[in-house]
Amino acid sequence: MTTPGIVGTWEWDPATGCFILDEGAAELMAGDAGLAGHPLRSERATAGLDASVAARFLGDVRHAAEQEDDVAVDLWVPSLSGPKRRLLCRGRIHRDARQQPVRGEGTLIDTADPGVQARTLRELEHAAAADAIDEAAGLIIAARRAIDASGKPRLRQLVDVLLLEIAREIASRSTELDRQQH
Repeated sequence: MTTPGIVGTWEWDPATGCFILDEGAAELMAGDAGLAGHPLRSERATAGLDASVAARFLGDVRHAAEQEDDVAVDLWVPSLSGPKRRLLCRGRIHRDARQQPVRGEGTLIDTADPGVQARTLRELEHAAAADAIDEAAGLIIAARRAIDASGKPRLRQLVDVLLLEIAREIASRSTELDRQQH
């Protein structure tokens, strides 16, 4: 059974266009965990993804760099154990004092669901709360985009704090599930 949680991270260098993937991201995105830690051109970094999924990911990274936005895209990746896995890819583009992109970084979060029929009532309650947090994440990302358009830096800072806390909440699910299973 796969549990929800962080399964990989990536970094992007806007100057070279290269990605550096950790082992989990290299296995899922590039199709080869052995490529972890090596600078990879975008085509190689996404070689393990379907062409349309790779194009959507790379397009979202480019859009985020151009529009001072966050990376927020769902990726469907092949799975050896059955149907494709849905990953949430969430990231951010860091900028210099002139607001030019200098580095991007992101996280891949597995949204695997063990199946409702195998859950206890308490697990169902936790799943409902998790779904609410996931929905809030989508809404807050949309709000951040709107705030960016308003040009209000203080509001952007506040919404960024909220996004960080939501990301921590999502990431803490895997830690909590691991403790419950062991």
